Order: sequence, then structure tokens, then C-alpha cells
Amino acid sequence: MELEVIFTIVNTVALLSWVLLFAFYHTHWVYPTLFSGVIVFLAIVYLYYISVGFTGGAEGGFNSLREVRMLFQDDHALLGGWVHYLAFDLFVGMWVAKDSLYRKINRWLLLPCLFLTFMLGPVGLLVYLVIRAMKAGEVVQYPFAKSTDFAP
Repeated sequence: MELEVIFTIVNTVALLSWVLLFAFYHTHWVYPTLFSGVIVFLAIVYLYYISVGFTGGAEGGFNSLREVRMLFQDDHALLGGWVHYLAFDLFVGMWVAKDSLYRKINRWLLLPCLFLTFMLGPVGLLVYLVIRAMKAGEVVQYPFAKSTDFAP
């Protein structure tokens, strides 16, 4: 299948997943659906395209920005890299949404965090962590500092 078609498919799947997360973050079914359906799908797509891209004799490495740029000159590897962003940003968004339920963070504070995570990944996570810390009356800290942070 043509890479542009795959690009369109994964972007559409990711966008629809974010819409589901925005609308239904407070329901139990959305998390297993997104995780076992979408995240697994994106991970498989990632594995395939990054494998094809990096085994095609791509030069480069991870020791400098120039080497990383060389790795992603192959369109298969580039698509794999993009799918990596889609999968991890969605996973982080799911964690933020689920954590906000546990901590009873207001929906109107959560939705901008989810939007920023969707569009700018780490910026959304940072904003959420600041809101989370302010609600708890503490300094921004490692988000898994207590075992209760893993509670549903």
C-alpha cells in the first residue's frame, strides 16, 4: 500500500481516537478500547515501518542530530517515526485523562491539557502536571511518586 495512504489511515485513526477520548474520558470502556484497539494497531504499524525503514540500509545513528536526520531520510522510517508520535501522545493523553478522574480535576481544566497533548505532546503533559500539583498544593513532582497514582 502507498505510504501516503497509510499516513492518512493512521492520522484518521489517531484523530478519531482523540475525539473519543475528549468526549468519553469519563467512561470506563474508552480506555480498553483505545489501548487494545488503537495503541496496539499503531504499535504494529510502527514496528513494521520502522523495521523496513531501518533495515533498508539507512545510514545514520543516534549520536548527533545529523545522524538522526540521516536515519529518517527513508520514507518508511519517517512514517514509523510519525506513528511513534501518534501512539505515545495518545497514550500520554489516556494517562492524563484517567489520572484526572482519579484526582477529580475539573473537565474544563482537563480538556485544554488533552488538546495540548494532542497537538504538542509534552507541553500538554507539562500543563497537566502543573494543574495537578496546584490542586494537590505541592510542587510538580514525579507523577508516580505514590503507589496510589496507579489506582483507577
